[in-house]
Amino acid sequence: MSSRSSSSKAPEASWRATAERIAGIGAWVGCAAVIVVLATVVLPRLRGTAYGSTSARTAIRFPNAPRWMTTAEMKPIEDAAQSIVATGHGRDMLQTLQRYLESTGWFESVEQVRLVDHDGIEVIAAYAAPTALVADGGIDHLCDSRGHRMARDYRAKDGPSLVRVLGVAGPTPAVAGAWTGTALKDAIDLLQTIDAQPWRSQVAAIGVGRHAKDGSLELVTTGGSTIVWGRAPSAASPAEVPTGQKLEYLAFLYAKHGRIDHGHPTSIDVRVDCASAR
Repeated sequence: MSSRSSSSKAPEASWRATAERIAGIGAWVGCAAVIVVLATVVLPRLRGTAYGSTSARTAIRFPNAPRWMTTAEMKPIEDAAQSIVATGHGRDMLQTLQRYLESTGWFESVEQVRLVDHDGIEVIAAYAAPTALVADGGIDHLCDSRGHRMARDYRAKDGPSLVRVLGVAGPTPAVAGAWTGTALKDAIDLLQTIDAQPWRSQVAAIGVGRHAKDGSLELVTTGGSTIVWGRAPSAASPAEVPTGQKLEYLAFLYAKHGRIDHGHPTSIDVRVDCASAR
């Protein structure tokens, strides 16, 4: 009896050991499967939620965007930004996005790009302000108040209702770059000085062709007249009457004739004490 009992327990112990080994192997296989799913499915989805993906757009917010920055202007910027977000993550992605935004020409500075609400990005920036059009042959380049080129070009005289700057020398800079020299900056200085005047709409362009010679600027009216202004307001010369006196004379002409150019093509020099018209 004892012999039979021992022989019957041996197969049972063997089967039990085999079953335990199978169960152990199954557990390892199960763990490996879970790791694979986490690595290939769950983590990419979480990463896509946090930083954007090719199938879902991340909310990119520009909370202090000016009113003139329309949807049409923002769309190419947002599309390019989405591509950066979809292919990167973390601090490197945010820094790449900041550098891209700074290169678009629409911002004077990008102060901060940060993650918000777990799945969004917020951009805090100082926006460039469209100020003038720089004439360049048959093309007008949009520039901001600093004299930096913005990301818009137009056929000559087909652009927005902004003053054109004529005769700017030197190569045209890349978008977000500045024109060399001080001629354009001086023209913008003059433009900002006359901007609040009631006759401002009668100025079609500012010429800087004489700037390299003596720093002079010229106002070109919508009637085709030339008003020799002289040096920029911020670079006044004792050889010329003060800026305030120049403005007073043009205000006198505007009050008397309704136009600062007498209402007919002429050339007026306001640099001297007794302004002359030819």
